[in-house]
Formats: sequence, C-alpha cells, structure tokens
Amino acid sequence: MTTNLVVAQSFLKANPSVVSDLLKANIESIKYINANPSSAAAAANAELTTLLGKGLKSSALQASFKQITFTNDPIASSLATDAKHAEAVGLLTPVNLNGIYDLGPLNALLKADGQTQVSP
Repeated sequence: MTTNLVVAQSFLKANPSVVSDLLKANIESIKYINANPSSAAAAANAELTTLLGKGLKSSALQASFKQITFTNDPIASSLATDAKHAEAVGLLTPVNLNGIYDLGPLNALLKADGQTQVSP
C-alpha cells in the first residue's frame, strides 16, 4: 500500500508556502521514523490508544513496522498498477494518469536537505 500526499494544482498555485510546509513536515517525519523506528512505533501506538482506547501488542507493533517502508518517493508506478487493478474489477473506468505527479516542490526540498530526488 502506498499513501500519496495530494493537492490540487490550483491549491498549490494559491498556497505554495502551505504546501511547502506540509512537504517539509512530511520529510522530517519520515527522517525521524527511519532514524528512530522504536520511538516512532511507540508514538504511533500511543496515538492508537488515544483514538481507539487500545493499542497494539508490542510484538504486533514491531512486526508491522518491519513490513512498512517509509519513503518520500510516491512510487508512481504503484498508482498506475492500482488503477489497472481497479479497472480490471470494474471499480474504475480507464483513466490517463500521465502528468498526475508534480514532484517539483518535493524535489526542491529534498535537494535542499541533501536527499535523493524522486521521479514520476
């Protein structure tokens, strides 16, 4: 499963600083999670406990974090694959996803942070 951070082009043009701040926070969060997986897992579990009244067992939590890759890369190919699967089962009519990613703002921030840029 891949989660994409999405804004409309009109929102990006009207609110570039808001989008930049959101991307910066996401980049910093991912850096923190990857550098501190145990603390990140504990924080996630504390939030689950707050929201649901009960968190995950430590063994399940640690196992789940080992199965997740936290990255700034939206893995564009996964969106195309998901769309094809949705089309195959009748949940989506064929769509053209060309140009759906504008990675310019993200890549500018990654470059400024000394991180590898991503591609669509």
